[in-house]
Amino acid sequence: RQLYWNPEKSLYLRLEERPELIYHRLTINLTEDDGDGIAILNWYQRTAKMTDGFYQIENVFRHKLLIARKNNGVYVGDSKQLGQSIFRIEHVQHREYRLRHNQSNKILCIYQQSLNLEAPLALDSHSDQTLIFERVDYNTIEYYIWPTHQRSTRRNKALDVHNDPPSHAGQNGSPVQLYDFHGGPNQRFRLIAVDENI
Repeated sequence: RQLYWNPEKSLYLRLEERPELIYHRLTINLTEDDGDGIAILNWYQRTAKMTDGFYQIENVFRHKLLIARKNNGVYVGDSKQLGQSIFRIEHVQHREYRLRHNQSNKILCIYQQSLNLEAPLALDSHSDQTLIFERVDYNTIEYYIWPTHQRSTRRNKALDVHNDPPSHAGQNGSPVQLYDFHGGPNQRFRLIAVDENI
């Protein structure tokens, strides 16, 4: 299974209109067995390029912030201490990012890199786990957040604020977890830029 580029490259030059423009056409040939390659290309198109920096992460459902606790758990709530809710986005490779809790310097990750339903989000100083941000649509600044330790063809679990019973996601102390993707407001997040000199 391998992507390969067609060596033929077509150039179109419209001299009569704007001679400084050259049009390129790129052809990608995929074999029948390249389902994974197509999935990876589709996935890359949907992911967002993020800017490194300091952010608060707000869940769209009732506008609660992700907060780190002393037990290394991650919950939503109204932060009385600003330091509990500030994370640093660090670019790792391609469109993969690491979220580092600014106060503790620990990495935000899925506990033990599990793919189990309702696996909790945690802080870990030894984790190298990365995340991908997917824009909900091009008209908003809301994102779905996906852990990258899922196979590209089987990405079906996203970060989620626990919502059982219904409306529980809007309460302070609701845990953040990995859950089957459904696209609801408890799986959508906004990033609020924070001045690094706070």
